[in-house]
Amino acid sequence: MFKTTSTYPQFMIELPMTENAGEKYLVFTARDKRYALPSKIISEVAVLEKVFPLPLAPDYVRGIINRYSVPYALIDLSYLLHKDASNSGKIIVLKEDVDKIALLIDDVTDIADLFPEDLMKTEQGENANIGLVNAFFELKSSPVFCLDTGEILSRIKQDFEQG
Repeated sequence: MFKTTSTYPQFMIELPMTENAGEKYLVFTARDKRYALPSKIISEVAVLEKVFPLPLAPDYVRGIINRYSVPYALIDLSYLLHKDASNSGKIIVLKEDVDKIALLIDDVTDIADLFPEDLMKTEQGENANIGLVNAFFELKSSPVFCLDTGEILSRIKQDFEQG
């Protein structure tokens, strides 16, 4: 849908209608389950290079990686969510204003353009990982779980303090 922005026919300019625009989510896999993060918090998707070990870190923290001379903690998302280490070589680097975190994932599968009404909120339950997922949506007839980065960061900080 477009609207005309000029009364002079020879200078007609068409701009997209300013309806409530959706938000883009990056859809990826970890242990054959699909997850999503809002694209606005993602800096880049990259191939994993050298990992520097980080002693006394929780098991899901693989170590530190270097992205453009900036250290990022590498979180194995498969281990954090499923207690099963990933052998993948792909990472999602979060923007620095979120935190200096990179997530080890299996693969990127899609980009979804969602409106708030497309997201179905999850309820708190007995599953320890339920707090790490705050919503889900259907994409190509299967569920995609939206990760709550705030909860993930809280869990990481809590685990470091207890360790």
